[in-house]
Amino acid sequence: MAEVKASAKETRFLVLAFSVLFSGLAVLAVFFLTGESRRAKLLAEYEADRTASALLEAYRNGDEVDPSLVDPRVLGFGIYRAGEAILRLRRAPPARAAGEQSFGFSFDPAARTLLVVKPLGAGGMDMQGMQGMLGMMRRGGLSGRGPGRGGTLAILMDARGYYRTRLLSRVAAVAIPILIAGVTALFLFQAASNRRYRRRAEDRELLARLGEVSHTLAHEIRNPLSAIRMQTGLLRRSAGPDDARPLAIIEEEVARLTLLTRRIGDFLRNPQGSPERIAFSSFLLEMAARLPWPVQRQQEARDEEVLFDRDLLRSVIENLLRNAFESYGEETPPGSREISIGVARQADRVVVRISDRGRGIAAERAAVVFDPFVTDKVGGSGIGLAISRRFVEAAGGTLRLFPREGGGTEARVSLPPAPPAGAGE
Repeated sequence: MAEVKASAKETRFLVLAFSVLFSGLAVLAVFFLTGESRRAKLLAEYEADRTASALLEAYRNGDEVDPSLVDPRVLGFGIYRAGEAILRLRRAPPARAAGEQSFGFSFDPAARTLLVVKPLGAGGMDMQGMQGMLGMMRRGGLSGRGPGRGGTLAILMDARGYYRTRLLSRVAAVAIPILIAGVTALFLFQAASNRRYRRRAEDRELLARLGEVSHTLAHEIRNPLSAIRMQTGLLRRSAGPDDARPLAIIEEEVARLTLLTRRIGDFLRNPQGSPERIAFSSFLLEMAARLPWPVQRQQEARDEEVLFDRDLLRSVIENLLRNAFESYGEETPPGSREISIGVARQADRVVVRISDRGRGIAAERAAVVFDPFVTDKVGGSGIGLAISRRFVEAAGGTLRLFPREGGGTEARVSLPPAPPAGAGE
């Protein structure tokens, strides 16, 4: 049991650790890709500004202004004074209104272009342009070719490279978290599968140990119990009234040990038995007549049928009803113990619900109630629920316990319905 709990804690820790790790990787990936998009934008603006400065320098030096020699991505270049173009190449704007202040960088997503507009001249020249003007003045090469005070420069650049980078960054910013989420889900699924596999391996190991123990129990306990039962019967013949209670206790303990050895055999034997078609309405009516306490039966809309070994199904239902009855404790009179059973069809399953208003199951015990030999009952063996679940799962179903709102427990058995009559013939 301690190993199972340690395994569960280890699995939960790994799941939490990898979830945090993968979430951190997703956040870092989005942060990096967002920064990459910003870097591509700044790089496009820097290269456009540098190209504009190179073309302006060529114009001021009296050299041929050929954008293709500087950067093949230039779509247009213009220099303006008082709104009129004094140099206009390719797709540069024909004119700019005097005093127009739309300086800066403008991206056009539809045309995939970048337009850079800069103020020039004595009133608005940038530091690089001012240094170039001073150099030309020293060489005597100014010669009136500068744009003059209030001049404007405009350059139109092909920005398809930037938009490709931005698109890839955005696609990656969406795809990478999805990919990481998929890897996380795959890991969690694999971790859950490994845990189920480990649990099945532990169950098989437990069954193997129980198999060895069962032979010892059958040989070492059954025969002495028979001898004790016979001797107790002999003692009753000569015992007085004061000896009746001690002898009854001996007989009760002998019966409990006999039941324990029989249940261990049930746990180890073929859990499927001999399945047959069982109609629940008639089956529950038959069981209700055998029970020593009242059970409220909910009326079924139709008589659902399942394939189950009749004796094994009776063992499962009786065990669950007995647990519901004993959950109230001795302080509640038997006639006041509310127990109900109902059968309903849910999608492709037949669901049996057994409900009570007893003490319920403590949260810390919910994970171990189906483990063999785990019980909080005085004199209980702790193997009834383990046997019941083994029989139900062998029939292709599930057995689960749920706390009820307002107190109590609901045992829920879900089974596949029997195929239509004649389907397998």
